[in-house]
Amino acid sequence: MSASTRVSRRRFVGGAAALGALPLLSRRAAAAEVDVVVVGAGAAGLAATRELLRQGMSVATLEASSRIGGRVHTDLARFGVPYDIGAHWMHLGATNPFLRYARDNGFDVYAAPTEETVYVGDREASEAEYAAYDAAYEAAIGAISAAGRQSRDVSPASVVPDGGPWHDFVHFLIGPWEMGKDFDGFSCADWWSGDDGTDWYCREGYGAVVAHSARDLDVRLSTRVRSIDWSGSGVAVETDSGSIRARACIVTVSTGVLASGDIRFVPELPAEKLESFHGISMGFYDHIALLFDENVFGTAPDEYLLYNASTHGAHSPALMGLLTNVSGTGLTLADVGGDFARELEEADGEAAIDFAKAELRKMFGGAIEGHLVKAHFTRWGRNPLTRGSYASANPGAFPLRSALRRPVGDRVWFAGEACSPGEWATVGGAHHSGEEAARVVAADIRSA
Repeated sequence: MSASTRVSRRRFVGGAAALGALPLLSRRAAAAEVDVVVVGAGAAGLAATRELLRQGMSVATLEASSRIGGRVHTDLARFGVPYDIGAHWMHLGATNPFLRYARDNGFDVYAAPTEETVYVGDREASEAEYAAYDAAYEAAIGAISAAGRQSRDVSPASVVPDGGPWHDFVHFLIGPWEMGKDFDGFSCADWWSGDDGTDWYCREGYGAVVAHSARDLDVRLSTRVRSIDWSGSGVAVETDSGSIRARACIVTVSTGVLASGDIRFVPELPAEKLESFHGISMGFYDHIALLFDENVFGTAPDEYLLYNASTHGAHSPALMGLLTNVSGTGLTLADVGGDFARELEEADGEAAIDFAKAELRKMFGGAIEGHLVKAHFTRWGRNPLTRGSYASANPGAFPLRSALRRPVGDRVWFAGEACSPGEWATVGGAHHSGEEAARVVAADIRSA
């Protein structure tokens, strides 16, 4: 997931099951195979599972893919070094449960450096150019913040002033590189609702921390959910390998999957709930991962390398932001976002890599390509189990955040990063959302 090196906007807005509840659970055990079905084993689903077990519930956790973790996964095989295919930034260090877990379990974590170098053409920007960039950035942030403070549910495109030669660059930083959407694709009110905090990195990979934390949980992998029937007193969850009856269900898949209709609900969900799947929509944010045989950029580990666009007023700037020499491994994440990332995803798999090579040749000459060992493009929007990278409210759709969180029929709950009031677009936010949903569901089952 993306990181903002200048402005963060995040502001973080039960005990074990009571002995007295045990007879109730025992009496009702015959009514369902399990107390709760959890759909999805990303950060939210894993957190919900653990909390439900802690609360004394029986749980079936279903995951369509062949692994746990969802959009946070560390790959070791592709490059021979830890490669976070999805989330890499450990956002909101003060409240992020995985940062605390990593420290307690021997992982090497460190505060994310904020150094950045900006290029114009084949050279670093001059002092005057850095000053112009700063002015354009502050003007854009000021305009979006002012609209957000006033709860104006409008797009940044409608309020950000023209930043001159740095407009597209600033657009890229605040929009595609942070939100996964262009200036016309997200709400100022939603942007303003995000929590504030510092970012951290894990040398072994963020996904490695999440996987380690859930290593003892029982998850049914490669089990795709086709429908959720909530017409009766409980729920019936239909999968490729059969049906499971439960008293309740917690759905933790992305809004992209929910909006696609890949999971059918019987009866159909209320109109506002369906609208929330589309209104809190997925953005596009992808890594073009590049492994070099040496530190070709001459940067410190985890230093940002950015460059200005030669266009002005593009709908979706054709730019990438580079996190160079990740943890000193020689791996660089050249990240793209917004509609430009979507366009690269829709082309063949080599289009994004060719784009990255061409941009680097402009800055550093053709010799840099000779040091490239291997490359990979993530294409999260083409993944049928995510259909995007992370969610934010479309302009005019900010109120649908609360609609997305609301349960249906006191039997179907929803959790995930998109359901977090302030930690949205973060792994920690997904975890907290899943945990909270599990506490509410457990209390509801006991009181029934």
